[in-house]
Amino acid sequence: MNYPIITAAEAATYIKDGYGVGISGFTLSGTPKTVLPEVAKIAEEEHAAGKPFKINLYTGASTGDAIDGALTRAKALNFRAPFLSNPTVRTAVNNKELTYTDLHLSLMAQDLRYGFMGKVDVAILEAIDITPDGKVYLTTAGGIGQTVANLADK
Repeated sequence: MNYPIITAAEAATYIKDGYGVGISGFTLSGTPKTVLPEVAKIAEEEHAAGKPFKINLYTGASTGDAIDGALTRAKALNFRAPFLSNPTVRTAVNNKELTYTDLHLSLMAQDLRYGFMGKVDVAILEAIDITPDGKVYLTTAGGIGQTVANLADK
């Protein structure tokens, strides 16, 4: 099977307002770092045009400023779980600008599988390789990678 290679900006266009986005990773080292900053740009453009654009973000643990910070500054987050360490998103949660659920990291994959968190429309995985037969080799991106890949429509 041949998998097309697209840019991060092109990949970001698959994510729409209201989508549940699950990402791989267990801290910054394994989170995908290029697509979600592009989603933040789309959110800013949509908001400037007077249109809504917010996503629900499901992660394996904390991410980093390129994800949590960029999406929060773009007002692109509706919901975030399970763990965060970014001061920008913490402030937004405390100001009730987005909903946040803090739960033990070991429960995130299970809660997604049971449907407690909502739908996973898109999975974004940080991978080192995808083989012709469809095997995905993750970087240090364990966490909930397999769960979101199994649950996502895209």
